[in-house]
Amino acid sequence: MSSEDAESYTYEFCDEAHPSETLGALWEFYSCGLFADITLQCCTGQTFHCHKALLSARSAYFKVMFTSDMRERSNVVINLPGIDGEILSTLVNYVYTSKVSITQANVQSLLEAADLLQFSSVKAACEEFMMRFLDVDNCLGMQAFAEFHVCPMLEREALRIVLSRFEELICQEEFWGLDFKKVVTILSAENVNVWKEETLLDAVVKWVTFDLDTRKENILDLLHCIQLEVDDVYLATALDLTKKCNEHKIRSIIRQSVKPSRTSATSKNLTSRMYIIGGYYWHPLSEIHIWDPICNTWAQGKDMPDYTRESYSVSLLGSNIYVSGGYRTETVDALDTVWIYNFDSDEWTEGCSMITARYYHCSVPLHGCIYAIGGYTGGAPTQETEYYDPLKKKWFPVADMIQGMKNALKICFMNFCVGFLFPLTSQKHSKYGLCSVSLNNKVYLVGGQSTITDCYDPERDEWTQIAMMKERRMECGAAVINGCIYVTGGYSYSKGTYLESIERYDPELDSWEIVGNLPSATRSHGCIGVFCL
Repeated sequence: MSSEDAESYTYEFCDEAHPSETLGALWEFYSCGLFADITLQCCTGQTFHCHKALLSARSAYFKVMFTSDMRERSNVVINLPGIDGEILSTLVNYVYTSKVSITQANVQSLLEAADLLQFSSVKAACEEFMMRFLDVDNCLGMQAFAEFHVCPMLEREALRIVLSRFEELICQEEFWGLDFKKVVTILSAENVNVWKEETLLDAVVKWVTFDLDTRKENILDLLHCIQLEVDDVYLATALDLTKKCNEHKIRSIIRQSVKPSRTSATSKNLTSRMYIIGGYYWHPLSEIHIWDPICNTWAQGKDMPDYTRESYSVSLLGSNIYVSGGYRTETVDALDTVWIYNFDSDEWTEGCSMITARYYHCSVPLHGCIYAIGGYTGGAPTQETEYYDPLKKKWFPVADMIQGMKNALKICFMNFCVGFLFPLTSQKHSKYGLCSVSLNNKVYLVGGQSTITDCYDPERDEWTQIAMMKERRMECGAAVINGCIYVTGGYSYSKGTYLESIERYDPELDSWEIVGNLPSATRSHGCIGVFCL
């Protein structure tokens, strides 16, 4: 190296241990009370000796307090009367360690405090935690909490459950306990997922009978809200004359007061869509097709990355569609890769790889997680089962299946929905390449290169055969939308062709009909019913 080069030579040193060592030193200062220049006091009188600079670095609340012309700027002690000592201790520890332990017991109090003191990262983490445990039995409370504390993601997902699972919602005590204005807001929503007038009437009757003495006067307003035309005078008189009312009696009185020439359909704007993910038509497909079953129109989503694979599994959790595993078309090597499609943003992200590479497996949502069950790996059936926690962004192993099997079989779908796995009575008809859906607390098996459709009732533990499908198909897709089963595409072994037709099963009529076509014939594709806000 010449002297000229030596003079211009620069070594940009970066101490990689610097951030962690600095944070460790600051924690030691806090623990020992060194250099502390401010004291925080909670509602119980417990005090925390802290450093203004660090509090300001993580909290916009404290930054404004210590830098603007506020009375507290010169105070030695800052009183925080609305915050519990344990919660304040958790937030202070976060400032000095970057870590916070969020549990179901502390998440609401922690989010409230983080919102008040403007610890934005902690608030966001609490919001994600609460989304992980959203369900139909707590979505109303979660939505109200999220709205009050300005948590847009939590509010949106809670609203999605309120509207999409309305038929289940009206059986929950949370719904019965709502005030009148909130009930009107929900019933008036244009996109509440209701396709029968009877469901809306059930909602009114259940809410009124929960507190009949004070809510009887709201019946007429609620019936007008759901656009049910009744004889107001007859209804009011009948209610006044009836001394003892129960749910059955009120429903009967309302039915007798309904004006003639009414249909059973509602005027609601049904917003459920069907997402067709990839598939195979002589080669792997990458396209995402979105179908509106009401208008029979198609839209295009963003293409799936890394699509040179087939026989993957697709499942829905919240606003995300998970595409897991499969095998490379060229090599038949099993894959552990996971891609996640957010249908709100129309974006793909790569997820954490599964523990076990697999294909022909089943994946199902349960309690905020995705379970991957069975399938093939290394050319043989696997017994291994694992689940993905989207909050921790990690897969965890669970107990192996008793016997490894292809597709797991997807009969397991319904059992996982109720929270456990149990043996089923033997299916009546042996099939290959079939798929399953759950509807009205029953499991339906469709496809399998047969027009026979089997229905399993877990309460009776028995199989029954329902109406025959229009087309023999295997490796098709199936989804439930607006109270009906839709079966898409697949392969006809008897005809030797790929299929593009869509047929729909109406459980009330016990009949199938062809209702449309896919943009192109395909098999082994993902088929997901999605409620769009």
